[in-house]
Amino acid sequence: MPKILSILFASIFLFACSEELEQKPTTPLIVTTSNGEIRFNVEVAQTPKELQTGLMHRTQMPLNNGMIFDIYPVRPTGMWMKNTKISLDMLFIAPDATISLIKENATPMSEDIILSRDPVRAVIELNAGQVKRYGIKIGDKVNHSIFNNLTTLSDSPAPAAGPIIPKGPNAPAAGPIIPKGPNAPATGPVIPKGPNAPAAGPVIPKGPNAPAAEPVIPKGPNAPAAQNNPAEPVRLPVPTP
Repeated sequence: MPKILSILFASIFLFACSEELEQKPTTPLIVTTSNGEIRFNVEVAQTPKELQTGLMHRTQMPLNNGMIFDIYPVRPTGMWMKNTKISLDMLFIAPDATISLIKENATPMSEDIILSRDPVRAVIELNAGQVKRYGIKIGDKVNHSIFNNLTTLSDSPAPAAGPIIPKGPNAPAAGPIIPKGPNAPATGPVIPKGPNAPAAGPVIPKGPNAPAAEPVIPKGPNAPAAQNNPAEPVRLPVPTP
């Protein structure tokens, strides 16, 4: 892979690696194009050795993989293809995370320097042909953890799980929705319904304006005999003198 060349440090030309490096763990990177979001899996080069070595001596790389160079502090940067055996597309990324320069199909093993001209925050290397394949252009937005602008579904908290409600022909009939909370109405008695429900009794008024209750008169064979209550007293005959 091209070795990163700082315009200010010529010593970077002196570093070389004789063995092919193993692939490092990758991180997600998304390029937002006019055709939609394109996702890549990229290794991150951050240490001086990683920045100088890049993808040198690699003989292959998975199709949608690549490498992003973490350039800090922001500065004009140069790349080359010395000791790099696979052709690459290079994307130079401005501090605002937009693509400022594209170099397609960089020649393997070439020592020609590819300059960014303007200060860049990162450089991305992809397999040659990916820029054309996905229609990536200058001005497209790059999303990666280096820019603190990568948000995925996994970053959002999952909604609280609700009750599992059975569905289908054998699911129980839905019941009424009963309000809950401090303002919910008081729960009344459950009144049986159906052919075996007891007959409904009379509605007895209640409250300060309800009529006075009449006495309960026992009835039946054991009830006491009714008392006479004549309308006027019985008069006895008066003897004559």
